Amino acid sequence: MITIEYDDSEVQKALAGTSKSFASIRRKALSIIARGTVKAINAGIRETLHSRSGELLKAFRYHVRKDGTANVYPDGEAGSSIFPKTFGLNFGYDGPTKRAQNRPHSFIEIGRQWAESGAYMPDVEKMVEKELSKYWGK
Repeated sequence: MITIEYDDSEVQKALAGTSKSFASIRRKALSIIARGTVKAINAGIRETLHSRSGELLKAFRYHVRKDGTANVYPDGEAGSSIFPKTFGLNFGYDGPTKRAQNRPHSFIEIGRQWAESGAYMPDVEKMVEKELSKYWGK
């Protein structure tokens, strides 16, 4: 699971003196970041795995919490074994035979690196400008 926290001091300065709820802006910013992280993980899955991976591509979800964090995690259907599959494929495993071994693919690290890179800032700034224009009527 990847936990995302966002430094929102600049957004607080921009919203000072307005009636716009800061919590809603934070949740929208975290949603943008978490959605981009899921996209980066899925791109990493496509890049590193060269096999059928439909269940794995559909598995990653995100949840924005009220405490100001977002979680990105694998979530399969009822009875699914997606978490062990994700863990095994991402970190690799050594089975009892050579055929039951797998090298690590590190697609979750690709999502973590994307979240730490700040590549989401143009989208967050665009969202903040849109919210401020709603308030100020520009």
